[in-house]
Amino acid sequence: MRTDFSLRDLEIFHAIVITGSTRQAAVQLDLTQSAVSHALARLEGTLKIRLFTRGKQRLQITAAGLYMFDEAAQFMANLTRIEENIYALQGNGVASLKIGCAPGLGCRFGPQAVHRYLQNHPGVAVSLDVAASSTMIADVEAGHLDLALVSYEMHEPNLHFKQFVAAKMRVLLLRSSALAKRKELNLEDLVGETLIRPIQSDHLIYEDKSLRRLHQHELRSSLSSIGAMIELSGGVSLVNAITAADICENTKLTSRSVAVEQWFNFFLVYKHELRTNRLIDDFIQALRLVVKDMQQREDCRESLKLQEQGESSPVD
Repeated sequence: MRTDFSLRDLEIFHAIVITGSTRQAAVQLDLTQSAVSHALARLEGTLKIRLFTRGKQRLQITAAGLYMFDEAAQFMANLTRIEENIYALQGNGVASLKIGCAPGLGCRFGPQAVHRYLQNHPGVAVSLDVAASSTMIADVEAGHLDLALVSYEMHEPNLHFKQFVAAKMRVLLLRSSALAKRKELNLEDLVGETLIRPIQSDHLIYEDKSLRRLHQHELRSSLSSIGAMIELSGGVSLVNAITAADICENTKLTSRSVAVEQWFNFFLVYKHELRTNRLIDDFIQALRLVVKDMQQREDCRESLKLQEQGESSPVD
């Protein structure tokens, strides 16, 4: 079944939902209230369903209206994206680059890689989204993202996973903690400490069972707030060196090496057809530059390993 409403009708409907009335929608869109009412009637007539119930004081959106609003919002967002891409193509010959990033790399590492990329590609529209690795991988496969930085690889026939760095586990803690006086810690040193586990982390701590025996208390926190949780609770967290370095931008926090040889691998995932695309090589170069900058830090010098072509992973 083909419908005959216009994009303008959708835009007017969207404005009615947002503002709550045809009068306010008319003001927002610089139209007459009559024109807005006619557009709504035309849309309902074409769909053959009520999008609002009419009361004396206000319009009340129906279940069908809510569904239509969600679809209209997504549709209009896609139109905006298409317009932005066309504009970018006219100006640069390159459309927007959509990048995903796992939470463990989303604080500063991902944004720094984007910044490095844009230094050599000025004017290119870039978007950066942060979500769990499973979500990022699915979005790359579905074409919603061009590439993503993720915490593990998996067998997907249409996707290519390229490891770019391995990060060692470190203890994240308060700089004022007595434990911070030591350069390296053992798991036994953490006995009785409050352990704060990242909720979104895709990585598993190999010493999981022993850790549960060592800690009397356990909290869980998103990576975006784990620094504040450590600061307020005085607890500790076990995270990869990249996440630790990013969170330690908070000067009240620091990280220490832990005497457990555990490394976490990070991968760039993209579709096979992009393997020979220059944008992949350019973005990998940006990633390498960010890692090399981080390796100048004392807390990352021995805790980050760039994956060179043909090298085996520290953790297989």
